[in-house]
Amino acid sequence: MNNVFFRGVACLVLLCVPVALRAETQVASIGDAGTTALPNFKQLVQRVGSAVVNISVEASSTEPLPGEEALPEFLRRDPQRPFMSMGSGFIIDASGLIVTNNHVVEKSSKIIVRMLDDRTDYEASVLGRDPKTDLALIKIQAAKPLPTLAFGDSDAVAVGDWVLAIGNQFQLGQSVTAGIVSAKGRKLHSRESSAYDSFIQTDASINPGSSGGPLLNTEGQVIGVNTAIFSPGRAAPQGGIGFNIGIGFAIPANLTRSIIGQLREKGKVTRSYLGVIIQPIDSDAAAALGLEKAEGALVADVLPESPAAKAGFERRDVIVSYEGTRIVEHDDLPILVAETAVGTKVSINILRRGKAHTLTPTVLELIPQNLSIPADQPQPNAVGLVVEPFTDAQGKAGVRVEAVEPRSPAAMAGFMAGDTIEEMGEKRIEDLSSFESVVKGLVPKRPVLVLVRRKEGTRFLTLKVEK
Repeated sequence: MNNVFFRGVACLVLLCVPVALRAETQVASIGDAGTTALPNFKQLVQRVGSAVVNISVEASSTEPLPGEEALPEFLRRDPQRPFMSMGSGFIIDASGLIVTNNHVVEKSSKIIVRMLDDRTDYEASVLGRDPKTDLALIKIQAAKPLPTLAFGDSDAVAVGDWVLAIGNQFQLGQSVTAGIVSAKGRKLHSRESSAYDSFIQTDASINPGSSGGPLLNTEGQVIGVNTAIFSPGRAAPQGGIGFNIGIGFAIPANLTRSIIGQLREKGKVTRSYLGVIIQPIDSDAAAALGLEKAEGALVADVLPESPAAKAGFERRDVIVSYEGTRIVEHDDLPILVAETAVGTKVSINILRRGKAHTLTPTVLELIPQNLSIPADQPQPNAVGLVVEPFTDAQGKAGVRVEAVEPRSPAAMAGFMAGDTIEEMGEKRIEDLSSFESVVKGLVPKRPVLVLVRRKEGTRFLTLKVEK
């Protein structure tokens, strides 16, 4: 059975869940902490439930729903009828502003919001969407002030904290589930993942239709927006027939607050960019770079005319902190940069050949043309590599990888056919002769960084020969 990440699209699934939680009477004994009463979920739901809404989306489409081919024919959608999907949302302003997921409303031609207290339906308009974080802001025109939810501090959330999830699971209507925070800062390693992913993971049951609903702390504050589940049974990240197995993900409230604020003011999200292509540092790369710890962001390329280029960044630099915030994982950096105000001069600490430096670029607005990378042609050869001489359009000579031997050191290092090898162990590769000379000088079990160029830019691979 395959495991996938599934951003909740409502599908018909028959489930039997015979377990009930009675929060006001149960107690739990936790080691030396003694006996602690559970939160009073009943009072919490009574207080916040009316601010959570069901969202129905209509769009003209003849495409089958994800996973629909696995359903019996009598359960499949009539292709002549408009596409319908269901999700959830929550009200953040009494005038009718509602937060939900981008994937709930992105293909909508008509959005209907149902209030659960009086079962009133409203047609909603989209004020703004942000696909990168999967957030959207919609608005309804209500005749009276509406109940609202407030954002809490997601940074203050700790693993083990009680949480409550509310949403329209499987189109059954509003459902409430309880659990704990299982982890923080989770990334979804799928085709739908984003550089800005940093999810709260919870075991509170989240299922198709929960998308856009709130994840609440015991104070009734929104600490996350439910958006995805990890589910067995599907081979593609687009999801389909999925169900909860205790691994759900929510967009942190602090990120949501920032994104929704921009959508409310401008209808779009403006982000800053630095102009470096980065990659993670594993233990072999750390050894090759002479680092004490395998942490930070390794600069594999610097985009021309970017803030990073103007500030003096170089390939092989290791970014260790950004505006005083330590960079442990390489993907800590994009979120910090994106949330920096455009035009801000920032302080970035780096390690360059073992020496500490501070660079102070001024970040600029992220627009598509800022990310265009010169399309040099691909790469060369090493232990397990078949390489050919190569000369690029600018007359630079090097070597290109034509084939990679399976299970070879090169294959283990991640070389691919079409790669262009530019450097090995800080030595420039100009031709086959210089390449073979470096290969012959490799020391067994001592990792060496190899700079390769691909269509998306350059990156370092860590090559290590055993003998």
